[in-house]
Amino acid sequence: MVIALAGVTGVGKSYLKNQIHDKLGIELQTIVTTRRKRNGEVDGFDKTYVNDNEFEILKNNKEIVATFELLGNKYGYPRKQMESDRVSVVELHYSNIYNFRKEVKDVFAIYMIPKNIEFAIEKLKDRNLPKEVEEKRIKEIEEHIKNFKNDENLREQFDYILYNDYTDNTVQEIIKIVKNYISRKEKIIKT
Repeated sequence: MVIALAGVTGVGKSYLKNQIHDKLGIELQTIVTTRRKRNGEVDGFDKTYVNDNEFEILKNNKEIVATFELLGNKYGYPRKQMESDRVSVVELHYSNIYNFRKEVKDVFAIYMIPKNIEFAIEKLKDRNLPKEVEEKRIKEIEEHIKNFKNDENLREQFDYILYNDYTDNTVQEIIKIVKNYISRKEKIIKT
């Protein structure tokens, strides 16, 4: 089973993914990307960083699934990790949910919305991205929220919507949600 966390840039996907891992011992999945590594990110932990040629080889060998492009970078999920029987958690771009659900069979998708858009934008600015990239990301945040609010089919792809207020309350809520979901799945498997 894969727990997929989606939401706008700066909503806390990475942070909450790590909290789920730390508090519940759930395996972290790492997306493969051609995006350059940011300061503080660890290759193989935050993401697996490859060049365009390496990405295409992985894709052609069907070693990665649910591939997509975003802001000029390529992304994909390691097939072995996505097909594992173990419970794991991964970040997901909301626009890739349809493709992800086609290729990954057991998904519990959580869409996260910031209670405060300005705070999400400040989190984005803390990354010290090049100005052009930052502007694209801010525009994407605004479009992303508009798309999600106006597209009922998109909203229905997610099993749970979580409003992040960037406090311990959100951490406690997501831990409870994940624990309850896993418990329900285990009961179904036993019967």
